[in-house]
Amino acid sequence: MYEVFIMIIKVTFVGFGGGNALLPIVKKEVVDKRKWLEKTEFDDLVIVTNMIPGASVIETLSYIAVKRLGKFWGTIVTLFAILPHVLMAFGFLLLFSLINDKYIKIISVGVLVSIIAFLIRFAERYIKQSNQALPKIIWIPAFLFTACYCLFIPSPYNIPFVAIICVSLVYFIVKYFKTKGAK
Repeated sequence: MYEVFIMIIKVTFVGFGGGNALLPIVKKEVVDKRKWLEKTEFDDLVIVTNMIPGASVIETLSYIAVKRLGKFWGTIVTLFAILPHVLMAFGFLLLFSLINDKYIKIISVGVLVSIIAFLIRFAERYIKQSNQALPKIIWIPAFLFTACYCLFIPSPYNIPFVAIICVSLVYFIVKYFKTKGAK
C-alpha cells in the first residue's frame, strides 16, 4: 500500500502540467519500472480515461491503485495521495492573488511551453510505436486534418466527434481498398 501511495505522490509532484503531460511519467513508473501493467493494458487505459469525463491522470492512477490494492484501499490511497496537491493548489491560489498579473502571465507562458514539450514527446513516442500498425500515408493526413479542424473551426462548431468520425471514415475507406486490392 505504501509503495502505491509513494508512486502516486512521486508521479503527480514530478510531473507538473497535469493531464496527458503526466502519462509518460506514469508509463515509466508503472509499466517500465514496476511492471504493474503491461504496455497494451496501459495503452487501453490511456484511451479509456481520455474518453470518459474527469481528470485522466487521477482516473489512471485510481485504476492502478484499485488494481493493486482492491476497491476500498485503492480509493483511500488515491484520495490521500491527491490531498497534498489539492492543498498545494489552494496555496498557489492564495499566492497568485498577491502577485501582479503581468508576472502571472509570464509564469503561465513558461508552464505552457513545458506542457507542450511533454505532449510533443508523448505523441512522438506513440507515433513511432504505432507506425507499424498505421502507415505514415494515413496518420499524417489524419493528424493534419484533426489539427486544422481544431485550430480553424470556431469554438461552438469544433466538436471533436466530427473530426474523429471523418478520420475514422478515411481510415476504413483506405483499409477497404487496400484489402480489396490484395485479393
